[in-house]
Amino acid sequence: SSWGVPLIPMRFYRVSDGTGELTVISQGRRSPARGAHVRVKGKVEEIAMFGGSSIGLHLREEDLDVRRR
Repeated sequence: SSWGVPLIPMRFYRVSDGTGELTVISQGRRSPARGAHVRVKGKVEEIAMFGGSSIGLHLREEDLDVRRR
């Protein structure tokens, strides 16, 4: 799934590899369509740590390759 926030130049989408999901933050103008096969590279970041647990774990996109099904 993908979504954006009006007036903020970022897009968000979720990727799944069958074992779990991860939110990706993209500065790009395009987001992959639902069900597309993607290869995304970037840096794993978190917003904060709370009680030893990561909050807001996400991938900041640096490169995206989209292949349609």
